[in-house]
Amino acid sequence: MEEAFDEFLDAQPKHWLMRRTGDHVDSVVNEMGIAELPEDVPQLPRLESDFVADMLSPSPDRLRRAPAAVVLPTLGESVTEAIVTRWLKSVGETVEVNEPLLEVSTDKIDAEVPSPVAGTLLEILVDEDESAEIGAKLAVIGAAGSTDADPPPADGEELRYLPEFVLFDEDPNFAFDVVQTGEIADDGGPFNRATLTLTLDAAMPEHLARFAEEADLFQVPGLEAGVSLAVPITESDGSIRVHTVPGSTAISDETDFLATFKLTGSLVEAAYVHLTRSGKLRLEFEPTYSGYQTTLVTQPDTGFPVHGSLFRGFQFEVFGDGGITAGAPFEPPLVDRIGAYVFFPATARFHRTLPLGLTFNTDTYRSRFTITAEERTRPIIDGNDLNAFAGPRSEYRELTTLGDITTKYPSLRRVLFGQVSGTVIAVPAAYGILVTAQGALAALDSIVDESPASFSGCRFHFTFTVGPMADPIDLARLRADVLGIPEAVGRTLRVAMPGGLDSRFPSTLDGFPAGQAAFANGDGTTVQVGVDIADDRPTPATTTVNLFLQQLAATAPSPLFGTIAVRVDDDFVQPVRTQLLLNLRRTAHSDDLTTIRQPGPPPSAQAVNQGPLDLKLLRCADVRGGQGPQPIVPLGGLVLPTRQTTILPGVGAGTEVEVSRTLEVAAPLPNKAAMLKFLAFHTHTVQEVQHSLTLNAAGLNFSAEGISTIKAEITLLVNPGDPVPTLTLSASHTIDFVHVSLPVDSAFTGLDSTVLLTVTTTSGARTVSVAHDFVDEPILIVTSTTIR
Repeated sequence: MEEAFDEFLDAQPKHWLMRRTGDHVDSVVNEMGIAELPEDVPQLPRLESDFVADMLSPSPDRLRRAPAAVVLPTLGESVTEAIVTRWLKSVGETVEVNEPLLEVSTDKIDAEVPSPVAGTLLEILVDEDESAEIGAKLAVIGAAGSTDADPPPADGEELRYLPEFVLFDEDPNFAFDVVQTGEIADDGGPFNRATLTLTLDAAMPEHLARFAEEADLFQVPGLEAGVSLAVPITESDGSIRVHTVPGSTAISDETDFLATFKLTGSLVEAAYVHLTRSGKLRLEFEPTYSGYQTTLVTQPDTGFPVHGSLFRGFQFEVFGDGGITAGAPFEPPLVDRIGAYVFFPATARFHRTLPLGLTFNTDTYRSRFTITAEERTRPIIDGNDLNAFAGPRSEYRELTTLGDITTKYPSLRRVLFGQVSGTVIAVPAAYGILVTAQGALAALDSIVDESPASFSGCRFHFTFTVGPMADPIDLARLRADVLGIPEAVGRTLRVAMPGGLDSRFPSTLDGFPAGQAAFANGDGTTVQVGVDIADDRPTPATTTVNLFLQQLAATAPSPLFGTIAVRVDDDFVQPVRTQLLLNLRRTAHSDDLTTIRQPGPPPSAQAVNQGPLDLKLLRCADVRGGQGPQPIVPLGGLVLPTRQTTILPGVGAGTEVEVSRTLEVAAPLPNKAAMLKFLAFHTHTVQEVQHSLTLNAAGLNFSAEGISTIKAEITLLVNPGDPVPTLTLSASHTIDFVHVSLPVDSAFTGLDSTVLLTVTTTSGARTVSVAHDFVDEPILIVTSTTIR
């Protein structure tokens, strides 16, 4: 500051300035017998006291005060708030410095609050019988006879203002980080250490914004934001004591700065409770700023300046000159200047209080309250995490306030509540094959099998993407219902599905032991299910695959079932399991259908099938924000063909329309090849398989039937030109078989064959023709009934 002043003097010498001695700038008394710092000196506030202002006889306009705030002062170490019991002055009345202005009451004392300045009571901010926290603004006092909140500036005048310290609407730097290192507190619990970090803005007071167009407004220079955290704690005797925790600050932007506080022991638990429940924390600011002081040498120090938020100079109580303070010598020596006026650099201090309240008790910040123990960091769920040594713990618990889940929402199994995130996880009653705008997410690959156990040389691999089979109308009802539960008070809850597979616990495919199932995470809420099918003597893989395909299209109950362990979070101790159904008649759906509302009148809605598969529409409902689905209209299994549109009756008046649906699958399928519409079949690594055609007459009594031999000539309808060796059965050779090469897609098309049996008996020979599918049944059982 002093260097800037010296540079100014070198560039623009002034006759009224002689020289600067030490930290003091000497001035020559002008012809009016007063010392004056002209307007063209460097732009720094002139920290002149009322005493000096009176001596310098400034103009009345220069003496007008900006309004001063009356704040609730500290009323004792344990007092955090007070009730205004009586105002002693009314708006418009004048008041003198230190004149009693109002009366307040606490649970410990009754007290009068004096006016900090002389002037007119312009505004009362806290009415009688209302409570206020320590540091809260109670009233505004302006210049006598003033009606404005602030005096208007002179044209072209540059004004300085003291900033207000405010919190950001959304603070990206907020954090309340607790660390447990294993230290033990006096009560035997953990000794916690915490760091509280938040961002503050040194902002122009709102009521000064109107001056921005009339004058240049500048924040006071050299601002140093000293700040501390006031933490009320209830002591063992029941009294409340306010503990002060000094903070450190760092500039993060032009007017923003980070404030950091280190807390230990009981202060950590108390601060957490205040931030999340009681809202009693507050910040106490003692900022300082720089300026030039005009004073008369030997005028004693009497305190720091007090003024409103907007000032020009001449607005301070007696500030002093740095001399004769508690016997201290002049520094630097001013003995030869006794009785003269001097200008010198000075530092002023002011006070601000900012209650934190429950600003950070929102879903935006809850995950930023963290605790680190045993080298692992997780969100703080509640105060129990601080009172005990913190270990792994899930934020989720059963949501019981909704009542019986399966009765209210038939497609759901249970509902869990995330206490930190506000996420409501709806666990579906089952997962099924997911149907999207691309079709059913199901595929079958044929793969060369070179293992010694394989006799067909081929195995098959199914891949399914399964998703939550949650009825969209049930979910709409749940979203409306959670708005009214106690856990939703002051929060924004979000309904979501489980986050895929929980690999800590096994998932199974119980309904088909011949297949080897494997599970993996899909995208978002989906799960990947793989099923491997190989030869299993005497059954070839093609036969087992054919059976699996039949069961995929089975009517209820589904024979392909199992269980899936779904993910809530990594710390939820118990497995969350739900049913797995692999069935084309009971499926999960996402973007395969869209709805279009027609505003009317009357309102209506259309459903558009966006996918390649026909859909069966079960019911539809209007959904309005914050309300349950109503009305719910049954659709009776209306078939909506692929890429087609249909009218949805009775709905369209809401903000959305939800439709329950499933795939339309013929019962029974017209042929085996019809499965190719629902399943992508890939033959990347194998085109043909070895398949066994077997005849078994072990249960036939050749002697009793008088049969000597049975010869079988097999014609494969899929390729009647391919010769198949003749098989011969006798009493001593009751089983015969032959291997043939077949197209791998026979797993879909089947292996329909005509078997011509020539039966030779003691009385002659006869022929019998038998139709048989050697994929469905690789073994033709020959009995006395077969040869009749």
